[in-house]
Amino acid sequence: FWSQEFIETDTPSLVFSPGMEPYICPVAVENRTFLQTSPEFAMKKILSQGFSKIFQICKCYRLEPKSSTHQPEFTMLEWYRTNSNYEAIMDDTEKLFAHIAKALNFNSYNIQKKWPRFTIEEAFRKFAGVELTEFLPAKTKEFAELCVKKGLVSKTDSLLWDDCFFLVMMNLVEPELARLDTPAIVHLYPESQAALSNLIKDSRGYQWAKRFEVYAGGLELANAFDELTDAKIQRMRFEKDMKLRAQLGLPASPIDEDFLKALQTLPPSGGIALG
Repeated sequence: FWSQEFIETDTPSLVFSPGMEPYICPVAVENRTFLQTSPEFAMKKILSQGFSKIFQICKCYRLEPKSSTHQPEFTMLEWYRTNSNYEAIMDDTEKLFAHIAKALNFNSYNIQKKWPRFTIEEAFRKFAGVELTEFLPAKTKEFAELCVKKGLVSKTDSLLWDDCFFLVMMNLVEPELARLDTPAIVHLYPESQAALSNLIKDSRGYQWAKRFEVYAGGLELANAFDELTDAKIQRMRFEKDMKLRAQLGLPASPIDEDFLKALQTLPPSGGIALG
């Protein structure tokens, strides 16, 4: 990153708003503060002040169940580019992995080869035999019935659309991605998972989130956005996420008003969080 003229940032670990995404559980501290789940909000505030290329390596905290692939405290690498997009971040990621592999003389996994890139629609079709558009917009009942038919769940009670999506993704798509001899990029996710990303409408009228994830060895290693810069739309998404968090029995997070204000001066950007 230094050789590419990025500036290294250092932002607070203790924050007043840890983010709104429904399935992320922050660590609450005293006086209505939280340990950061990501430095994303703080780094975008820096971008809005005129910086163009920034990166950060820091500790993050998420209360997911402890497992062989997750600890509540872990290390995150994030970087952002202004006047750019998420395709540039895809290229950055491939170059970063290739640089590290060369530096460590790591050749047991084919990192130097060009990585395959699948849209989420292509990945569902190729690896799970599922036409995702058949369940859009939000045909939850039909999607849940498909999950039962494929043996992913025994009954459809209380399943949300995104629950069905993740059942297929984790049980049918991710194991097939693990069989590839290179890392892979999966992009253009369903609109319901846009979070902080821009949307794009295809020729059929379907809307997709301009975000991508990096998979290697069956693990999702990174999540990236073509950054949304419309504060009004972002506020609406935050409010929708808060309602969903309440529905899921998760604690609400306060909206970061300074972050929404910063979006008003944030140029088109791409960014990524790599755990």
